[in-house]
Amino acid sequence: MKSTLFTSLAALLGVMIAQGDPTEADAERILFPSAETPVFAWQKNPMTKPKGGEKFAVSAFIHPLTTPSGFVCTDIQPADHLHHLGIWWPWKYVEVDGKKYNTWEIQQGQGAHVARSVKEISRMKFGAQWEVSNETVIKQGGAEPKVVIHETGRITLTMREKDTVLDITLDQIAAADSVVIGKYRYSGFTWRGPEAWNKDNSTMLSSEGKGRDDANGTPARWLLLNGTSPKGPASVLILSQAQIIAGTAEKIRVWGPKDHNGNPFVNFNPVFDKALPLDDANPAVSKRAYRVIAADRALDAVEAEAEWKKWTAR
Repeated sequence: MKSTLFTSLAALLGVMIAQGDPTEADAERILFPSAETPVFAWQKNPMTKPKGGEKFAVSAFIHPLTTPSGFVCTDIQPADHLHHLGIWWPWKYVEVDGKKYNTWEIQQGQGAHVARSVKEISRMKFGAQWEVSNETVIKQGGAEPKVVIHETGRITLTMREKDTVLDITLDQIAAADSVVIGKYRYSGFTWRGPEAWNKDNSTMLSSEGKGRDDANGTPARWLLLNGTSPKGPASVLILSQAQIIAGTAEKIRVWGPKDHNGNPFVNFNPVFDKALPLDDANPAVSKRAYRVIAADRALDAVEAEAEWKKWTAR
């Protein structure tokens, strides 16, 4: 006999997860639970028909990520920034042997963060786990792309009754003699939110009590966006373990009310203030962990803090 929670989730997702393979793959993506009702997709191969042409044919990003009711909480290739890709984490600048390469604005052709392989680790009634292998490459003139960073990661998707929970851990090592992650106001783990959310119909709150007007450039352990979906209240909560792993919370880059009408753009950035060598001595860039919760409910600061403490408890 199915539990009440299972019955509720099956109805919300429109699929009886336990009766079939909950993970599907197409030529480009890994999907959960199915191509008909994807709650999650990992871009494992370059997009075949990107907006803007072949220079945007990239991989290694998550879109869509939805709440259990199906509200899409990510946006991909919005008209204002065709290189914005749902949830993704390239570095703005990678310095190799003293030369700087932009691996964020892929359209410049200097480099990119690319997916190489993905392996399913486990499969559950209400989620799945994958191990991913990615690389950062730079492009030097007409030469073949050069791999400068190897990345291994683990992506875990867990479905709660009203929450989709996405855990991402990242481990990077240098593949060249001298690799430094360059200082810049945005770089690293990023979320581009729903096109429909803006300064007038959504709110922003950081762990330090900052909002859309004053959160930019401040440290944060978590950031909460509350808005609405066609089916009622919705929230996205992004949590970072930087304070646990590296001893200091990352600073965040967010758009204010005058930036694209306050559409959600959230970046957790360990190199906001200074460049960092990519090595074991600097876990702020070499070892990172994030949680994204997409909820069919309105979350508040008390719940957000409780989620962070529970997630980071040892």
